[in-house]
Amino acid sequence: MKKSKNNNQLFKIVLTSLLIAMNVVLEKLLNLQKTFELDISFGFIAVAFAAVFLGTPYAAAVGGLGDLIGTLLFSMGLGYFPGFTATNCIYGMVLAEFLYRKTSVIKIVLAVIINKITCTLLLNTLWISLMYSDKGYLPLLITRLPQAAIMTVVEIVVLILLFSNKSKIRTTLDKSLKKFI
Repeated sequence: MKKSKNNNQLFKIVLTSLLIAMNVVLEKLLNLQKTFELDISFGFIAVAFAAVFLGTPYAAAVGGLGDLIGTLLFSMGLGYFPGFTATNCIYGMVLAEFLYRKTSVIKIVLAVIINKITCTLLLNTLWISLMYSDKGYLPLLITRLPQAAIMTVVEIVVLILLFSNKSKIRTTLDKSLKKFI
């Protein structure tokens, strides 16, 4: 396939759409636990893929649109709140700023820690406390600390295995996507 600007852009749009669908499936359908205090899911993989290979606007789109579509389709009566969508866009943007095209273990660790503190602990706890909690912000934040710590470790390990420069998966993806992106 001859590499042209139009084909390149079309490929990025199609890949982004597939990653949004993957994000919805991993985040809403294949999550291990979903409560206010404990949320174990792997939707971050789709966002990280967009961040590593496509860049900031695409990673933000995968995070934000994945949340929007997933919530509208599978909200289970909780309803939609735009704060969570904004947080997921920020999550994708932070990953892309650290990981786009040049990943390293240090960058992965920093990106995940920054996202866990800002997005998971501070912003999402704020949204949950505003919408559902009668406990208040600080007690809810404290109950969410173990989940954030567990998912920080999980995300760091998974992202290093998938996307670090020395990863065989990353090497294979780089070769496969090189002719399109």
